[in-house]
Amino acid sequence: MGAPEQPATAANDCPMEGECTFKKPNFMIIMDYSSSMNQDFDPNVTRWEAAVNAVQELMTTDNSFFSKNMNIALMRFGHDPDPNNPGTTIPNDTSGIVDGQALDVHWYDPMSMDKSYINCNGQAVIDSLNNTPAPLCQGQNCSGIGTWTKGALDFASQLIDQSRADHPDDIDNMDPSKSRLYAIVLMTDGLWTSPNGTQQLNPPSENPAITAGDLYSNKDVPTYVVALGDAMGQMFTDEIAMAGGTMQAIDAGNPQQLIDSLKQVVEDIKNSVIIPTCTSGLPRIMIILDASSSMLNVGNQAGPMGQTGWDQARDALVGANSIFDVEVGTIGQPVEDLVHLGLIAFGHTNEEKVMVDYGPCMKDNFDWATDPNTSCEAPGCTDPWGGPPITWTFKTSPPDLNQFGKTFDQLTQSHMPKCDEVQGDARCLGSGTYTHLGLQLANTNRQAYQNNPPMLYPIDMNTVFVNILITDGDYSGYSTDAQVAQELTTAYNEGVTTYVIGFGDAPSQTLLDRMACWGSGGTGVPNCAGGTQMAFDAGTQQQLEDALKTIIESLSFDPCCAFNDCSANPEPTTGEPDPVGTTGGASGTAGTAGTAGTAGSSGTSTSGGTASTSTTGATTTATTSATGGTATDSASGGSATGTGGDTSAGPASATATATATATDGTATDTDGGGTDTAGSSSDDSGCGCRTSDTPRGLALSLLTLGLAGLGRRRRRA
Repeated sequence: MGAPEQPATAANDCPMEGECTFKKPNFMIIMDYSSSMNQDFDPNVTRWEAAVNAVQELMTTDNSFFSKNMNIALMRFGHDPDPNNPGTTIPNDTSGIVDGQALDVHWYDPMSMDKSYINCNGQAVIDSLNNTPAPLCQGQNCSGIGTWTKGALDFASQLIDQSRADHPDDIDNMDPSKSRLYAIVLMTDGLWTSPNGTQQLNPPSENPAITAGDLYSNKDVPTYVVALGDAMGQMFTDEIAMAGGTMQAIDAGNPQQLIDSLKQVVEDIKNSVIIPTCTSGLPRIMIILDASSSMLNVGNQAGPMGQTGWDQARDALVGANSIFDVEVGTIGQPVEDLVHLGLIAFGHTNEEKVMVDYGPCMKDNFDWATDPNTSCEAPGCTDPWGGPPITWTFKTSPPDLNQFGKTFDQLTQSHMPKCDEVQGDARCLGSGTYTHLGLQLANTNRQAYQNNPPMLYPIDMNTVFVNILITDGDYSGYSTDAQVAQELTTAYNEGVTTYVIGFGDAPSQTLLDRMACWGSGGTGVPNCAGGTQMAFDAGTQQQLEDALKTIIESLSFDPCCAFNDCSANPEPTTGEPDPVGTTGGASGTAGTAGTAGTAGSSGTSTSGGTASTSTTGATTTATTSATGGTATDSASGGSATGTGGDTSAGPASATATATATATDGTATDTDGGGTDTAGSSSDDSGCGCRTSDTPRGLALSLLTLGLAGLGRRRRRA
């Protein structure tokens, strides 16, 4: 098994400690180097080879997260042939073990003048293991090196004491939670021995659990134990782990499980120490989206799929080049891994709504909430691009609706601008541009969030909050300059900058710049002076995407806090699948507009202008009648045939029965946001201008510098 081909961390991709929100943990890997490590662990792979490969892979996995974000030390241990004589080596051993141990890589140089930590030294660990021979193997029974485990832990304890003495800032007596974490992972295959390796499990004074207990109880240093040997040693590896505060050893039965075991240890530290500290440093960004009726129109009529301002704004938010996908150049990860995004819509009075509150990995939520098909339900709506009148049926996807349904971790609500009909007018009308109400909701929602942040996602006084207002309409006749200025000024005075993007044939640049001025510290009504921002003028979807990218790139991100991977885990807290929008927006993908759709299984229609998975209130799932067979949809020059849902559940029927209907053309907004009635004579529209096996988890919680372990059955990798 060779070393990984990629370096653990490139020279220009190594965050220095001063750039990190947290103090990088000091993590010591202690590897059993006894002769028994030469035994087979898997066909053609010895225990030592598997251990080496696991440690080396840990250095490079997850974009070298471990190497970048922890200071690493590597130690091997065997036995000391003459404990009373310092400097003793093991006969015939050429690996450099002296007095029972070899410190191959340290997290700092104790002999240097500044004693600074060595950042991103994962490659040094890889290189050291590449240059280390397999343990000594003499005679038929492959002997030569014993397993003086307590000696290794004693040596580690001394190194930690010296490191803390050389780095007094590691301990924060005022706030222990800000002290540097020290942790040990012990990888061993067998029973411990006496110092000279001649006795197993004797004398009692050499029980390594003694030192593990002292490290944990008196020095706040947990010891994780990864066992890769015979079952007969489990009792004793568990004893070390119990004393070391991690409750039980993790048993790895094959090379992949050994790799996964180490990753679990790192995840435990990351989840318990790094993430709580980092989370408060992740920017919170609220998108405030204009939902006036003009967002559904192109010129003087309702727009076709993919060409409306709403479709294009939606695509800029959730499409292939969306705000979620902007790559942060200094870190090399998309922005959705590094921020918490939320979405608010505003239009007429009482239409302002929090569609998605601040949270990580919210792209699916945005997609579902803004999808016209989500809120399109017969009889009020059969084609969300069919023009007025349309009666929307807004949906709520409560968290954890049921164990089988597709729900979000976070409350998510759909919304669409009104598309009421006025005799002789082909436009969608009904929703005005009450900009100040959207801004007001953003303020009150943020204040409530700051006063009671989610338990999983703490904030502090330094957490950055940002608003991005996307609007296509002049608020004249709906909001006054004074009302808009008041809300933007309130946000700024509370530490929130509001960026303004005029989208489509937006209101005058002067109006946009006034809002941007108020949102960045300027004063004066109606004319504003002293602000630090100018508005963005986005006449096209591409310009909107460019504006969002520019705003994101102006923010600061902690390079040590890139721990999310939303592409691999879009639901950070559960394993449930997300609901997904069925409309491809401006990209014109399959399952979009049409006059008829093919019903999918489980109440899902994946084509036509019909409702997809929809949930009214907390229990009702609605579908829409789909008659006339399948429908072929086309958008932006591409075509796609709507098909059934999950084909594993059997062939899709060409007809699905609606289980939720509207009465007399009126659909009730199930989230309490009001009733959308088709046929309204209102002409409100806003401006007529223009989006394999793995180890079981470590059920542990590191609390400040200590750990609170809960009893559990043996964890087997």
